[in-house]
Amino acid sequence: MELKDLVQMEHEEFKIKNKGKAKMFLAFHTLGNGICFGGIRLLECDANEQAFRDALRLSEAMTHKLSLIGEPFGGCKGVVLIPKEGKSREFLEDIGDLVEEEGGRFVSAIDFGFEPDDAKIIREKTKWILAVKDSEFGQSGVTTALGVIEGIKTCLKEKFGKEDINKRSFAVQGLGSVGFTLAKKLVELGGNVFVSDINPERAGEFKDIAKVVSPEEILFLDVDVLCPCGPACVINEKTIPKINCEVIAGGANCLLEDEVRDDLLLKERGILIAPDFAINSGGVIQGIEELRGGSLEGAISKLGIIKENLERIFGISNETGRGTFDVSREISNRNLGRKRNGI
Repeated sequence: MELKDLVQMEHEEFKIKNKGKAKMFLAFHTLGNGICFGGIRLLECDANEQAFRDALRLSEAMTHKLSLIGEPFGGCKGVVLIPKEGKSREFLEDIGDLVEEEGGRFVSAIDFGFEPDDAKIIREKTKWILAVKDSEFGQSGVTTALGVIEGIKTCLKEKFGKEDINKRSFAVQGLGSVGFTLAKKLVELGGNVFVSDINPERAGEFKDIAKVVSPEEILFLDVDVLCPCGPACVINEKTIPKINCEVIAGGANCLLEDEVRDDLLLKERGILIAPDFAINSGGVIQGIEELRGGSLEGAISKLGIIKENLERIFGISNETGRGTFDVSREISNRNLGRKRNGI
């Protein structure tokens, strides 16, 4: 997708906010009931164009994620550029101030590029940062990973007739809060797991329980399920011809570089893909439960909607011959239309 195409996407609001050392690109794709959910990710100081693209595209993904789980909130995304001198307490506090300025309509959590303890500092300046380490709910990566497990089981049932993870092979790309938990769980359930991360120390934690491979080869292993849990757009016209899996089901957002083109390419190859905004909604389910004053157990109990949504998406895809992303977007847009019309 080209930058000119992103500019033409329908967003309710986009702005660039500055406070001290922090520069934030903030996109509201939909406003929903006046409260919007979306994470904050961290990019390098000169990544202005990528920040613009990520904010727009990821905020739209949040809209669809929320729509598919039947929640009335809007979809948004914040992207912050790290200063040239690096991340500091002052910088993190400035991020908190920028979130607080939105008056509670931007409900967020830390995302790609941050460390778990960063959220604690940001939270000192705003109550609208959720899923904070060592809090009652904790980081949302665990809940997201548990939801992805439910999605993987649904994909295995669709592709192989059984949802058993035992003895199936998995390639987990990226061992952040989602990928780390997912890989551990797959090992516990008897999966044959391959892992990779750009941080050798993080990957090394799996040396005794999984096969550690290089970041360059993880996408192209001959496995049953590829689980991207790192950067966006890793599934594209260059990588698809070299992919050797039967199923793609992971925790990363915006998996496809071009959702129309790549959705069709995967369909033509017979590779089943779980749309990211359908399978990785566990984190926002937790966030909503936290905002409403519920419990972590309550959030986990709601993860079954991921299976329900994927079963519906796969059923329509099979009936119509359309790609799963095409189908999931149609369902989401229909839900949004009903909400707008008060149905």
